[in-house]
Amino acid sequence: MEGDSLRLEEVTFRHRMSDPSRLKPWRTRPGPGVHSITLSLRPGEILGLVGPNGAGKTTLLRTIAGVLPIQNGKLMLTSSAKETQLDSDSLRNIVGHMPEQVRWQGRQSVEDALLELAEMRGASAKRVNGLLRLVGLGQRATAHLSDLSQGMRQRLTLAAALLGSPKFLLLDEPLNGLDPVAATAFVQLLHELKSKGVSIIISSHQVEGLEAITDRIALMHRGQLLANGTLAEIADSLELQPSIVVAGPGKLPDLAWCKHRVESESAQDTWTIRLEHSGVGLLPEFIERGIEVHSWNPKSPGIVELLCAATGMNIEEVGLEIASTAMLPHKSIGGEEE
Repeated sequence: MEGDSLRLEEVTFRHRMSDPSRLKPWRTRPGPGVHSITLSLRPGEILGLVGPNGAGKTTLLRTIAGVLPIQNGKLMLTSSAKETQLDSDSLRNIVGHMPEQVRWQGRQSVEDALLELAEMRGASAKRVNGLLRLVGLGQRATAHLSDLSQGMRQRLTLAAALLGSPKFLLLDEPLNGLDPVAATAFVQLLHELKSKGVSIIISSHQVEGLEAITDRIALMHRGQLLANGTLAEIADSLELQPSIVVAGPGKLPDLAWCKHRVESESAQDTWTIRLEHSGVGLLPEFIERGIEVHSWNPKSPGIVELLCAATGMNIEEVGLEIASTAMLPHKSIGGEEE
């Protein structure tokens, strides 16, 4: 698809942390952030930015949006064979940023709230009305902000991010708090924007569900980019294969014979096990042993598995929260420790 692409080259931003001493009570030192991120966003592409809480996803989005300054590295815009380095002001003109949580509340109407933002962005009332229709809020223009559902609030936040007709759209955990119906509608809206040539980054702390939405995934941990590509490409580069999720009725059967089992779970009237990929051909043996199976499905590696393989750490060390404020280099995807 023709259009503009955005390229990050060794982009770094580190928050300042308090580090007082007796003589310098206001002294600070570099803290967590993002370190040497090199990544591209292609025209009309949806990129999934994935990592555990504290990985630096929000910091990276704010840096790309021009909210936080780039301390090292550069952001380049490529357009029709012309390449331009972007500063914070230039970024704000072409990037729309949707934060994770915007507290829309009060008796102000949806339309009036968006008109106030439009005035600051130099957008017209016609643009506001068009955006409300685009995000599915055309019939709710006069509704009070406090009367909106979570899904409607997310749509309004998206409309605000689109006010300046951005070429690039950054969404921080956009599906949080949405029920399945609202989430499906929101994803359909994103694909409509993609078809219009808008490039989108979706930040998320989970891989499940993103593979069907995104064209590529970028895996982050402790402020660093560990890998990017399709989920299959990343899993292949890390020598990971899908596991097999098997489910059946009744109590968990005797599986002492099965050497490929990774984990088991039993509820009141169903059981579920997960097999290593090497057990993909075991279905006939389950049947031969009289074990009733209702489903036999492949399951792509999740974020914890990807992080463990990419960092060389175990599950306890990786965790789902950042383990340290320090930014530690991790194992390269195919090589020695950095």
